[in-house]
Amino acid sequence: YIHLSKENKSVIISVKDEGPGIKDDEKNKLFKKYATISNKPTAGELSTGLGLSIVKKLTEVLGGTIIHKDAEGGGSEFIVDIPL
Repeated sequence: YIHLSKENKSVIISVKDEGPGIKDDEKNKLFKKYATISNKPTAGELSTGLGLSIVKKLTEVLGGTIIHKDAEGGGSEFIVDIPL
């Protein structure tokens, strides 16, 4: 699920899934280059471990922040907050 909204002077982008979530002991790896976690992609594709590190860097270049949280009912949610 993707949700886009404007709050105060920021654009908020939320990306949420209903997958198995991310293990607590692997959450510290999420935004590191070339880091992979034990969860396998749903379509069997290979992961380089670069996607979230690139998103984090681009978000920071724009003056924003990105966070991960466990989604209600299972899965993960990533929230990007970019100032206007």
